[in-house]
Amino acid sequence: MKVALCHARISFTILAIALLLFAAAGCSGRPKNIARSVTGKVTLGGQPLAGAIVVFTPVEGGSPSMGKTDENGSYKLIWARSSSGRSIEGAQIGDHTVSISTFQEAVPSSKPPVAEVPEKVPYKYRVQEPPKVTVKKGSNIIDIPLEPGPVEPSPPPKGKKGKGK
Repeated sequence: MKVALCHARISFTILAIALLLFAAAGCSGRPKNIARSVTGKVTLGGQPLAGAIVVFTPVEGGSPSMGKTDENGSYKLIWARSSSGRSIEGAQIGDHTVSISTFQEAVPSSKPPVAEVPEKVPYKYRVQEPPKVTVKKGSNIIDIPLEPGPVEPSPPPKGKKGKGK
């Protein structure tokens, strides 16, 4: 149940970010507080992490930026899309919390059907200790190395339920 809830939250987060990017599309040009570009590579245990959604969310508030890793683990962040469909690359200047996920729900009714993609990003990076980064003015290369670990939270210790509370 908790895993399904977590996956639903991730899906909702991705949808919300997509809507924010669409809403920001009405802006003309690049605001001064948006870095020209943010690229990098996401690795898991030293190996490229392909097919991961990468979201930079400003700590001080503002519009998040997102991208998807390719087969080499490389990503390029998009801050918004213009009404003409042109991508505005980059991210807001400042400190960010980074969300990374490979989970994708199955969509059997789509043409062609989409199979479920399991989560590969360890739980600690998705929930307990998400990476923190700083985006600076201009072009940024921000690599995100992740260490392997359990994808699901650790179960509570046996025999400790309900004692003392």
